[in-house]
Amino acid sequence: MRPGGAVFEEVLGKMKKYASWSILCHENPDGDTLGSSFALYSLGLREGKKVSIFSKNALPDVFSFFPHYGEAVVGECADPQKVKGSLLIAVDTSTEGRTLSNLKELLSVCADSVNIDHHMDNTMYAASNLVAPDASAAAEVVTRLMEAYGSGITKEEASALYTALTTDNGSFRFNSTSVESHSCAKILLAAGAEPAYINDRINENMSCDILRLWGKALMRAEVFAGGKCAFFRLSGKEISEAGAVPNSLDGLVNMLLRIRGVKMALFLAEIDGRNKLSIRSRGPYSARELAALFGGGGHDGAAGAKIEGDFDSAAAKAVEEAERYVRSRDSADK
Repeated sequence: MRPGGAVFEEVLGKMKKYASWSILCHENPDGDTLGSSFALYSLGLREGKKVSIFSKNALPDVFSFFPHYGEAVVGECADPQKVKGSLLIAVDTSTEGRTLSNLKELLSVCADSVNIDHHMDNTMYAASNLVAPDASAAAEVVTRLMEAYGSGITKEEASALYTALTTDNGSFRFNSTSVESHSCAKILLAAGAEPAYINDRINENMSCDILRLWGKALMRAEVFAGGKCAFFRLSGKEISEAGAVPNSLDGLVNMLLRIRGVKMALFLAEIDGRNKLSIRSRGPYSARELAALFGGGGHDGAAGAKIEGDFDSAAAKAVEEAERYVRSRDSADK
C-alpha cells in the first residue's frame, strides 16, 4: 500500500501526533504480527515516544533477534492504565477476538486507535482502519508507513520486517505475492536486511524431535475428494511430547500442497486444549471460504479456524466439511 490514500495519511498523521503508542499483536503471534510490531516499536523509541507492545501469548524464541524482543508485555489482558491516553495500534489483527481479551476496554480508554492489517475479513474495529487485502503481509503496509514517516528504517527494523514479509507470503511462493511485495523487499534489503541470516534464524533451527513430529504428521496424510484435498493431524499429547510450540508447526500444512493434484490442504492440531485447523488452497478453492464454515477467517490461499468438540470429532468434521465444500464449488463451476 503506497502513500497517498486518505486512510494511509490519516494513520501516518496519528503516528506522528501522539507521544505514546500501545502496540497490540494477535494471539499465538507469528512472524508478521511480531516483525511488524517490533519494527514499529523500535521506530517509536527512536522518535522519543513512550511505547509499549503487548501479546496475549508467549513469543516464539525463533524471533528473538527482533529489536527489543524481550520488552513485550505478555498476558491475557493489558492494564488499561498503561494504554490510557495513548495511540493504540493493532497489527495484523483481523478481529477483536484475536488479541487481548480486554481490547474493547482498551479502546475506550486510549486517546485514539489504528488498525493495520491485510486480512479481507477485518471487522474495522478501530477509529482508523488501514486494511490492504491485496497485501501479502501486514509488513507491506508497515514498511510503507515507516518509509513515509521519514526517519528511515534501521538494519534491525528491516530484518524484522523482511522476516514478517517472507514468513507470511511463503518466501514469495504464495499467490498473494505481488509487485508490491517485491518492492517492499527491495526497500528492506537496501536498509540492510540479510536474507541468508534471516533464513538461518527462521528455518534452519528444527530439533530432531520436531522433525520426527513433522514426519509423524506426514505419515498420516490422507487424500480425499477425488484427490483434490489432503489432511493430516497431530494431537496435543504428540505435540507436547515433542516439546513443540505452535510456531514449531508453521509451514507444515504447506507440505500437503506438494502432493500432485491436491488443491486444498488441511492440518488439525490440538493446541492448549483447542482444535486449531490450518487451511491452504489453490484456485478455484478458497481457504477463507472453508474456514468461514467454522467461524474462522483469513485469505483465499491461507486461513484458519477453531473447531469445537473432542479432537477425533473435530478431525472428522474438518474432512466432511472440506469434501462438501469442494463438491459444492465444483458443481457451481459447471
